[in-house]
Amino acid sequence: MATTSVNVPVDLDRRVLSVALAGNPNAGKTTLFNALTGLRQKVANYPGITVEKKTGRCRIGDGWVDIIDLPGTYSLVAQSPDEAVAAAVLRGARTDTPLPDVVVAVVDASNLPRNLYLVSQLIELGQPLVVALNMVDIAERRGTPVDAGLLARELGVEVVPLVGNRKRGIDALKAAIVRATPAPVPTWPLSEALWEELQHVAGALAAAAPAMWPRQQEGAPEAMRTLPQVIAARRLLGGEPAPDLAAHASATGVAATLAAARLRLATLGIDAMQADIEARYRWIDGIAERVVSRDARPRLRATLSERVDAVLMHRVFGLAIFTAVMASVFATIFWVADPLNGWFEGAISWLGDLVTGHIAEGPLKALLKDGVFAGVGAVVVFVPQIALLFLLLAVLEDTGYLARAAFLMDRVLGKVGLHGKSFIPLLSSFACAIPGVMATRTIDSRRERLATILVAPFMSCSARLPVYGLLIGAFFGGLGAVAKGMIMLGCYALGVIVAAAVAWALKLAARKEPPPAFILELPVYKVPQPSLIGWQVWTNTSKFLTKAGTTIFCLSILLWALAYYPRAPQAVLDQAATHAEERTRAEPAGEALDERIAAARERAAGQAGLEYSAAGRLGHAIEPVIAPLGFDWKIGVGLIGAFAAREVFNSTLSIIYSLGAREADDVDDLASAIRADTRADGTPVWRPLVAVSLLVWFVLAMQCISTTAVVRRETGGWRWPLIQLGFMNALAYVLCFAVYQIGTRLGY
Repeated sequence: MATTSVNVPVDLDRRVLSVALAGNPNAGKTTLFNALTGLRQKVANYPGITVEKKTGRCRIGDGWVDIIDLPGTYSLVAQSPDEAVAAAVLRGARTDTPLPDVVVAVVDASNLPRNLYLVSQLIELGQPLVVALNMVDIAERRGTPVDAGLLARELGVEVVPLVGNRKRGIDALKAAIVRATPAPVPTWPLSEALWEELQHVAGALAAAAPAMWPRQQEGAPEAMRTLPQVIAARRLLGGEPAPDLAAHASATGVAATLAAARLRLATLGIDAMQADIEARYRWIDGIAERVVSRDARPRLRATLSERVDAVLMHRVFGLAIFTAVMASVFATIFWVADPLNGWFEGAISWLGDLVTGHIAEGPLKALLKDGVFAGVGAVVVFVPQIALLFLLLAVLEDTGYLARAAFLMDRVLGKVGLHGKSFIPLLSSFACAIPGVMATRTIDSRRERLATILVAPFMSCSARLPVYGLLIGAFFGGLGAVAKGMIMLGCYALGVIVAAAVAWALKLAARKEPPPAFILELPVYKVPQPSLIGWQVWTNTSKFLTKAGTTIFCLSILLWALAYYPRAPQAVLDQAATHAEERTRAEPAGEALDERIAAARERAAGQAGLEYSAAGRLGHAIEPVIAPLGFDWKIGVGLIGAFAAREVFNSTLSIIYSLGAREADDVDDLASAIRADTRADGTPVWRPLVAVSLLVWFVLAMQCISTTAVVRRETGGWRWPLIQLGFMNALAYVLCFAVYQIGTRLGY
């Protein structure tokens, strides 16, 4: 086998080096990234696109190394934006990310042949390379252990056996990174006709841009002296999108030679890309045959994963089990988080009293107590529920179950015009619709990608959870944790059902096209890694808290100002108090009449001041529109605030009821306040039917400006986000109208 390489070891002393982790999806790349970097991580997006960029810093010896966790890819011939980013970074074609000094190919030892295909392409890059042979324990349990030493000799680079989730082999990997050198490039067994055309194109490339190609190693075989040009020629002949070669490929001589080569190959019936793939796999199969030891004993029983899959992936019972699992998740959220919510609520109330207790009555005290503590606190109290949701979803993901759920849902999604790949974006939308919309970039079909974007906001994101928790806890709290969990599951299910109906309608309206194949590798079942689970929960929950500490804090102050100013004249307050006193005196006589009159006067004055404010006037202006849904003007103000962020609804109501109470003792908590709220005629503003109508609104309405902005960016204009905004809110209005009007006529 003819090879060429340049032995250039990594120099840790010259500067901070960059190491790229490249590998197939589910090869354990992210687990390895976490093991190397610990908590020294930074997550952002590549400039100009919504593909995630995860970087971290790792200490090796006396120096530091920057680790880049690239998106998972099966090949450097990109089929999706994620794969395109990985290929561009590895080839040094992105100006925002330098060419990595070392590439670590993360390989799943239990699926060696498939993983080696990407390795064969990484070898051609000419960069220092290390193979991280991960999941060697799984390969051994399957009876297909890999001889790492022999594989290293076959590839010509260091191969480090690892068990990433147990951090076994991490130190050896760090040492190998220091010693990394480029791998020798094998001569793939190509046909003579294809090899001849490659030489023609390579010669044209060398003539068009001689300075682009590095000088080849002296003494290399004649056929390999133009190796970089041959590799570039193979990419161009195979039809690979190659932005880094575009300028050279468009040169007159190269373009003509390339067109002539393609024509001659087509005449011979040779597909350059297919021939290249077949040649690589002949090479890969030969290596795998030599380095993988197979148990000669006949296989008498299925693996544990296969036995579990026989139940969980059953065509009939699989979906029922998935539904039961999700129902258990939501019941657990209420069962475990309810006591914690009460503790958080008490702690925030105590802190608010401590901070404002010695401040004189006036705008400053009202701002701190009613704006900051009441507004932000109304959202922060639901942190336990949100953290628990992230915890349970992370456990399901890390065990490998959610990948199975994607396969289960593929059959369902296919019937409504979506794709199995839509499951991951839709699942991401349960945390937040923004990353869910971004994740649609993995979907190849533009029609199915657009359909997924349009229905993703129907998934109940974590921002809705505080609203669900408030309404379910306030009006259905006596039903028990299981019943409350089922009500919350119903909210999530309603969003899924409506999303499926909308996707089906889009399918009928769109032109027919064959559905693309759905390929998703199922990882083996494994015990969740506590450190990884903890990191995910902390990251997601801290994002929520950061949002509460910044966005919600600022909005709470703004909403407080709107609800506090302009101040009502004393005559208006006195008039409202007098009317309240008259109504109270007209009631049947009872004990403590003077105390009831004083309380009524205080509440009426507070209510009048609130209605006189800017927020009160705005709420009354929209009340005629939302009254048929069962909503009053206070709820209307909350809905307006929720357009900035759904969880701001709680903050808005808390501020309104705090300001309207006039006396701190009148409001124990927000749930008690909304249950006790009455109209001028004494009828309750809130009742279970109003709560149900409001739950339907929050399930279906589009109330997130940030998501709308991301949809505009992903679809390239305002047409689709405006259609989405109008349609979702109109649908929510119609269904809420039906729920409230029918429920009222039935006596609820």
